[in-house]
Parts: sequence; C-alpha cells; structure tokens
Amino acid sequence: MTNWGSVFLRLFLLGMGGLVIGALYDRPLAGLLIATTAALAWHLAWLYRLDKWLHGKKMEVLPEGSGIWPRVFARIDFLRNRGRRRGRRFKLLLKQLRQATRTFPDAGVILNDRNEIVVFNRAARELLGLKKRDRGLRIENLLRDPAFVAYLRRDDVAAPVEIASPMNSDQWLSCHAVPYGFDQKMLLVRDVTDRRKLEEMRRDFVANASHELRTPLTVIAGYLDALADDKTLDAELKQPVAEMQTQTTRMRQLVDELLRLSELETERAVSKPAAVNIRAVLETARQEVLALPDGPRQVDIVVDSDSDLIGNVRDIQSVVSNLASNAARYTPAEGRITMRWWTDADGAYLSVADTGKGIAKEHLPRLCERFYRVEDGRERVGGRGTGLGLAIVKHALTRHGARLKIESELGKGSVFTCIFPAASIVAIA
Repeated sequence: MTNWGSVFLRLFLLGMGGLVIGALYDRPLAGLLIATTAALAWHLAWLYRLDKWLHGKKMEVLPEGSGIWPRVFARIDFLRNRGRRRGRRFKLLLKQLRQATRTFPDAGVILNDRNEIVVFNRAARELLGLKKRDRGLRIENLLRDPAFVAYLRRDDVAAPVEIASPMNSDQWLSCHAVPYGFDQKMLLVRDVTDRRKLEEMRRDFVANASHELRTPLTVIAGYLDALADDKTLDAELKQPVAEMQTQTTRMRQLVDELLRLSELETERAVSKPAAVNIRAVLETARQEVLALPDGPRQVDIVVDSDSDLIGNVRDIQSVVSNLASNAARYTPAEGRITMRWWTDADGAYLSVADTGKGIAKEHLPRLCERFYRVEDGRERVGGRGTGLGLAIVKHALTRHGARLKIESELGKGSVFTCIFPAASIVAIA
C-alpha cells in the first residue's frame, strides 16, 4: 500500500524533473509550473472520479486508482459499507421496536420540550383518541383536564396524576411523564379504572361497616358505663369493666377515624373554603396536649406571620390535632413540643416539632400509610394509636394542594411540616 512518504517523494521528483527540463530551455520556473499543474490536474481527475463514485450509480465498482488513491478509495468503501450495515441493523431494530410498542397495553406519547406530540403508539389512539393529524399539537390542547395541565407544568413529575379519560368519563387514566432523549419526555398512560373501582368499593365498605359498628358500640359503651357506676358491682369485676371501657373507647375512635378518612378520600376538593384562624387552631391543639395526664408539659406556639390560611376549618383542625397528639404520644413529660406557623414568597408552613425518641429513616416513607405503625415500643402516652392519624393528615393536606414533609433522627426528635401553596395565604382583615 502506497504511503504518504512515497507520494511526497513522487511530487518532489516530478517538480525537480520539470525544473530541470525547463532549465534546458532557459525556463526553469515555467517547467516547475507545468509539472505542478500536471500533478494537480491528475489529482483533480481522481477527485472527480471519487465524487462520481460517491454520488452516482454508474460507478458502483470501486475504482482502482494509483498512487495514494487506492488507499483512499478502500477506506471510503469500508466506511460506506459499515454505515450501510449499521443502517440496516438500525432499521430492523426500529421496526422491531415499533412492532413491540404496538402491542403495549399502555399508551406512550413522546413530547418535545414544548409538550408537542412527536409520535405515539396504537394504545394512545384508543385511550386518548389521538389521530395522525394531532402530531405537532400541544398535548394540553387535546387533554384539557386541569389536573393534567398542572401536572405537566410542575417541575417534579415523579408522582403520576390520574384523570378521567377524554374518550369515556367512566374510565380513569394514570399519566406519568418520564425524561426521554434530548429535551423530550415520554408520557405513559395506563387504564386504572379497575383499580379505582376497587378503591371505591373499599371506601364504601369501610364507610358502611363503620356506620353499622357505631350503633352496637354505643350500646356496649352505655352498658359498660352503667356497670362502672354501679356501686354494687363486685370488686373483681371493676378492673375488667374498666379495661372494656378503654377498649370500647378505642374502637369508637377507630370507627370515627375510618369514617373521617373515607370522607376525605371521597371529597377530593375543599368545598366553600374560608379563612382559618391558625392561632386559635394551634391553641386548641396545645390545650389538648396539656390535658393528657402523662403528656409533655412544655408546649410552645410560635407564630411568625400575620397571615391566615384559606381552607376547610375542620380539615386544618384535624391536621394539627393529629400531629400534636402524635408528637405527645412519643415525647416524655420533660420533653418539649413546638408548633410553628410562618409564611414566605413560596407558600405557608405549619410545623409540629418534638424532642421525643425519633424515627428510623427506613420507616419515614411509610408513616402515612393506613395502620402502619413503628413497632419499637416508642409510644408512651395514651396507649397505642389507631394507625390512621397520619393517613388522615396526608389526605386532608392533599385536599388543600399541600404536602407533608417529615424529618426525624433517632434520639433527636421529629419535625412534621405541612407545606401549603402561596395561593392558600390570606391576610388578616
């Protein structure tokens, strides 16, 4: 294979030959110019053949060439054939991918950085009613559910949003956007109608069962109160009756909280919101904690804002009461509970901090699950809770567009912070 050294040597010898021949005619520079022009014309001819070979169909056979050109032709031919092979493999892979996506039960829609539809699969046509002419349109113009539009505009889209199907109001869809490619995202849509129906059946069952349990529990509690007040009751029965009263009270509390949780799950939006006097709510929760026989004696209220909150008074009272009682249950008598309210440009904040035992990190993600309880003997005041308090807090906050942030460290206590959007803030008249 000819190398570049030999090419330069040939050019040098050609130039010297032209110079010598020109010198014989007393025109050395003219001879050098003619030799250089001849070499340039020769290489331009091969460049022309290379261009014809690359762009034309008549020269599919690789030119033989001479000098350095066979090496150039061979390298280009190798790269060209490799590109063709990769192109065929890519087309085959793309074809297989398209065939696979057609069989997906979930809808997939690729969106660009402006939320315009780039491409979608067959399931998207069925679930969302998309058509070929919808490509290039903004997805918000086709799916106009306010919850979906707000979801796309959020910075954090980790948690999916559920909306009613635009094709069938009785069908529910779960929409989840994930990063895809460069400045794109893929919208995954799944039919969750069956799960929603099961959840609705569960809520109805819990609500109906709780309602049915209220009457017999009231009757049992009445008879137990009568027995406890009966002075002729045998001394041996007083302790069992007192224990039955305690358990009946706990059962009634459980039924009440189940009904409250079902109500919060059913009514997803706050109806007729009004200004909530946060100071009065905090003071009520403070008195409830101080009324506990073995609860902490130091309960402080810190108000760093002159604003109040727009929402449902009962919901906010339930949130603060549950957080305060939860803190009291795990804080020793010599400990401290601090309830704080403040606002800034981003929103409003209501926190309940305690100096109790704290919670291990592995338990934090599951604290708001129904009946989830950390079984480590943490509770010291008021006995075992129902395991529904934080679930009620979570659902009540969701109704207000708020969220709960939990910070805790073993041996250093816990901080539960309710974060409300800025739209919830209202100035005190």
